[in-house]
Amino acid sequence: MVKTQAFLVPEDLLLRKLSRRDEVAFQWLYDQYAHVLYGVILTSLGEPAATQVVEDVFVKAWTEFDQFNPRKTRLLTWLLNRARAEIAATLARREPTADVSTIDYEVIDNPITEEQRTLINAVYFRGESVSQLAESGQETEHSLLNRLRTVLQELKFLFSQ
Repeated sequence: MVKTQAFLVPEDLLLRKLSRRDEVAFQWLYDQYAHVLYGVILTSLGEPAATQVVEDVFVKAWTEFDQFNPRKTRLLTWLLNRARAEIAATLARREPTADVSTIDYEVIDNPITEEQRTLINAVYFRGESVSQLAESGQETEHSLLNRLRTVLQELKFLFSQ
């Protein structure tokens, strides 16, 4: 059953009220975006972890709202990035399903290079932006985006076979 909402609060009004630490605005924020975050988190973690992670994301969003910059990103994007970081942290805390010390990585036919794997891990699992990677490394943002697009296309091709 899809949750229907009587109204959506315009983002500019929501941002003004949240910046004043209005608790009603926080409830509006939750009502507008919790179901979206829950769907994303559920696909990665399943239940019951998804419910807890949604709560964690909103608690952190409330306490760290002063870090939000509406000139850089939309509110939903900011929340989704926080959710992605929480998913990665939750997965990192889980026990591994296999003893990685017994895996012989030389035997595995790996379709991507270590460099490509490092890039994907940084962007998709550690939550780093391409801009952050460009600032800390030797490559331009444009070059990193091209490499990321290439490896994603290669993986898409491999998984479609």
